[in-house]
Amino acid sequence: MDEQPAPRPARRVRWPLMALGIVMILLGGLVAWLLFDAWRLQGAAQDLESHAAAARDALGLRDVDQVESEIAAVDDAAHAFASAVDGPHWWLAAQIPWVKDQVAPLQAAGTAVEAVADDAIGPLIDVDGLTMLEEPPLEDGRIDPYLLEPYRAPLAVAATTLEDQGQALAEVDLSRSATIVQSAFVDLENQIGALSDLVTAASHAAEVLPGVLGGEGEREYVVMVQNNAEPRATGGIPGAFIQLTVDDGRFTVGRYATEGNLLPDEPIPLTEDEERIFTFRLGYYPQDVNFTPEFPRTAELTAELWAQAYGTRPDGVISIDPVALGWMLGGAEPLDADGTEITSANLSHVMLNRVYFLYEDPSEQDAFFARTSRELFALMLEGPESLLDGVEHAIDDNRLLVWLAEDEAQDLVDETSVAGAFLEDGGALGVFVNDGSGAKIGYYVDTTVTVTDYVCTDGSLDSETVEVSFAHVYDGDPADLPEWVSGGGRYVPEGQFQANLVVYPAVGTEVSGVFRDDEATEAYPDVHDGRPMSQIRVTLDPGEQVTFRYEVDVTAADLGSPRIVQTPGPRDTEPTRLVEAAEGC
Repeated sequence: MDEQPAPRPARRVRWPLMALGIVMILLGGLVAWLLFDAWRLQGAAQDLESHAAAARDALGLRDVDQVESEIAAVDDAAHAFASAVDGPHWWLAAQIPWVKDQVAPLQAAGTAVEAVADDAIGPLIDVDGLTMLEEPPLEDGRIDPYLLEPYRAPLAVAATTLEDQGQALAEVDLSRSATIVQSAFVDLENQIGALSDLVTAASHAAEVLPGVLGGEGEREYVVMVQNNAEPRATGGIPGAFIQLTVDDGRFTVGRYATEGNLLPDEPIPLTEDEERIFTFRLGYYPQDVNFTPEFPRTAELTAELWAQAYGTRPDGVISIDPVALGWMLGGAEPLDADGTEITSANLSHVMLNRVYFLYEDPSEQDAFFARTSRELFALMLEGPESLLDGVEHAIDDNRLLVWLAEDEAQDLVDETSVAGAFLEDGGALGVFVNDGSGAKIGYYVDTTVTVTDYVCTDGSLDSETVEVSFAHVYDGDPADLPEWVSGGGRYVPEGQFQANLVVYPAVGTEVSGVFRDDEATEAYPDVHDGRPMSQIRVTLDPGEQVTFRYEVDVTAADLGSPRIVQTPGPRDTEPTRLVEAAEGC
């Protein structure tokens, strides 16, 4: 019997193996391609971050050449970033389960970065370079009302672009993305958000400056100088009110008034919330108009008091304090105030403390504060070398606030931090202090705010802890202090500091517990124009200190860390923010 040859393997067995091999090769190529792009992406992201930071530093120094160089580098990095997440292999990867959850955020980020580079950064660079940074804004006591006019249109386009891209990023679903993707995406989202705030503020400034600076007719403002030695929510009691007129960018300082000059015959009507929380004093005593943390409301009350006292209603109200004035006056010639030399270094000390040792009569103290504030403000209008840096520092520290009586202009101002429109800023946590001592002992009280955010892997806030510490640092005998500093025992024991600590949690959060030096305590809750808030009494004798801790729960999904707004004190103290990983999310 003849042997039969062995049968060949069926082609239907060999072809699936070959197909599998081809697929594996293609997948390997796809993975290699994606890994190469991931390497490019990482480098572009690092370049974006480093050059953006360098551009911000150069902007602060007004180094135009360096700013332009760094922004050009940001532009290059942005396009490199966008190209690294583009191509058919990325489209293919976006069709694969799980992989698409990592790819989609990166592609969205690439689209946003490219749009920002092409439609926001590029047009701004093309407008006469950035030469505006080199020009002194104040020359011979005048500011050109139209100095931002060349930038008005590109700033408006840039602001819209940044807002649109920020919204697009906010809509991206990160719930199934890897932690490394989530973290990088949130960082980029925050950077675009910060740039958006900066450009939007500049855009609004370009819109309102011609009118504000008298380019469209004379404007009259009231400048209120807050005295931080007796705390109020936005800083301190208004110790002086100064009339400021501006016409075609040229400033004139007019009359000045103390709080006693503006006392009305009858209290100004308040809302039900205002009267319940702050009492009638908010609308009656000029020194109490800033019990509320809402500066636009403080300004409205101030404008009404001024109109009742002098018969003319101001076009706006500006608030500043001696700490900010000191920052702005660096490099200016010393001022001789009744035999006391005032420089930028000692200005806040003289105005907030030394004056009470120089004059016993409160009317003389008020007159010195008001008169000196007027002279210092006039000196500031001469354009000292640190004016711009001081203004920027003051805005960052909530020590320079502006309200405009014209509704359309105020609507633009309301969208910036200089407005002090706290109640409308739902994303802000507020920590404020309203003195109850009736004295200037607050100069000796250090207040520190520490916020610890517990953050999930996707960057959302899980909970937070807010600690507010007060330390009464006066270490002598209260009897040795002037009566208007110690209080003289008029309302509280001599040298004692009393105040209301007022806390507004950010919208989407709520306070679940309050502790005084780790012991549970009670705060008095209320609602102010729809914002939940609470007050708690602080009482400290010299040498004492206390810490209040607020445990805050998050009640809304995908909430970010809130902005912190606090009462500016007699010294430059910024809040401390800590970030820790939340458990279980």
